[in-house]
Amino acid sequence: MDVNFAKLSERLTDGLIGNDFDLYRSVFCLPVRVEPRDGAPYTLETEQALRQDMALYVSAMQIHRITAISRDVISVLELDSDWVEVTAVNTFFSHGALAVEPFRAQFILRSTEAGWRIGGIRSSLGHINWTLGRATIEHQAFRSQEPGKNSH
Repeated sequence: MDVNFAKLSERLTDGLIGNDFDLYRSVFCLPVRVEPRDGAPYTLETEQALRQDMALYVSAMQIHRITAISRDVISVLELDSDWVEVTAVNTFFSHGALAVEPFRAQFILRSTEAGWRIGGIRSSLGHINWTLGRATIEHQAFRSQEPGKNSH
């Protein structure tokens, strides 16, 4: 099982930083389930929903001047013959400086004819709220605009 998450992660980052929807779209298989820890999950069913989700993410990155993202794999767990869970430490940078404290996320990957694609993401509620425009980054931490909703 050759997942090659590094290449998938690089394409994901390049799509976001370059605001390139086609590249971003190429790393996902729809539907995509997004599960914030301690929050309500949601599913991106259509390409249009994925496009809107990406636009929010790109906007948050531009506001906070995110110029690079690294995802360092901690583990790869085979869930089934064509599904794996990759746990990675995510680090966001702004012009070489740490933008937010590193945090863990899980990427649920599905094997498709085109290779491994993201079919699900589990991350902190703070990170997901930030990507949706409901939080900010202050003092290298995600800060929700809703009281009690801050988390890595």
